Amino acid sequence: MLFFPMNMMENFGIMGIPFGFMFFGLLWAVIRILIFILVVIDILKRDDLDTLEKILWLLVVWFLGIIGAIIYYLLSKRKNIKN
Repeated sequence: MLFFPMNMMENFGIMGIPFGFMFFGLLWAVIRILIFILVVIDILKRDDLDTLEKILWLLVVWFLGIIGAIIYYLLSKRKNIKN
């Protein structure tokens, strides 16, 4: 059995995981979900991609997560709108 003084146990949350780690883990999960949703919306709204390209980009983003989103934004060809 391990002995922990009471003042050391105050910072620990569920199953011994510190609350700070749980907060940043939750924050990271929310950021990942928001980025995924924004990228999916962007892929689906683009008119210059045909259906197969959209499906392939969605698969890349689905399986690679944040890295897939970064790859999408770096490699997607966008038309420059000049006034």
